[in-house]
Amino acid sequence: MRLPFATVLFGLSAACGAQSLQYDGTAFAIGGDAVLYRETHLLAAAGETSPAERVVLYRCPDGAPFARKRVVYGAAGEAPSFELVDARLGYREGVREAAGTREVFVQREAGADEKRGPLPDAQGLVADAGFDAFVQANWEALQRGETVRFPFLVPSRLDYFNFKVSKEAEIEVEGARASVIRLALGSWWAFLLPHIDVVYANDDRTLLRFVGITNVRDEEGDNLKARIEFPRDSRRPLEDGAVSAALALPLVGACAGG
Repeated sequence: MRLPFATVLFGLSAACGAQSLQYDGTAFAIGGDAVLYRETHLLAAAGETSPAERVVLYRCPDGAPFARKRVVYGAAGEAPSFELVDARLGYREGVREAAGTREVFVQREAGADEKRGPLPDAQGLVADAGFDAFVQANWEALQRGETVRFPFLVPSRLDYFNFKVSKEAEIEVEGARASVIRLALGSWWAFLLPHIDVVYANDDRTLLRFVGITNVRDEEGDNLKARIEFPRDSRRPLEDGAVSAALALPLVGACAGG
């Protein structure tokens, strides 16, 4: 199923508060154990509360990287600059600085014209990994059962949609209590896009699980629906030179067996 605005929640933060670290995720088919792809996150912090840069490598089941995302936070807070590149499809999207302003762009396939436009001027705009900062800032309200509404950037449309987020349930993951935070379109036509559930540990607000439509596409360009597990024991200090190495790593044009 190809959803033109299903580009939400790509690479959430690993913890409340900033720290330099690496961690991994594995994306499984919904309702099963088939591995769709893997993720490696590298987060470089600028201080105790400010992440500086994030690099995400999206890997084939055998570990070969096929896509990469780089997020540069700067002073943008919940709407950082970023670029996602998928070498299998020639797909690119993101937010960047251009001639003193910020713009959103998308290239749907190799050889296609890049489409671009000014970053929407919407109060409280959230983009990409800025969603985590948004959740952290609204954590207490979500725990009280409040529904929080916000504009979320959809680069593939060069625009934003109004979403809402709320705490759906509490569950146990890895022996700890966790909150299921549900993201859905905030309009009467929300049925067009299934909701997304993101699970955070209650004690330190680390990301543990993601369930729903992802920004990773299959070979036909359709967004994959997955359950992504982020085990706590995969978290480790950021190795020296790891970010530079990840940015220089060649991407494969196809996964083995794909």
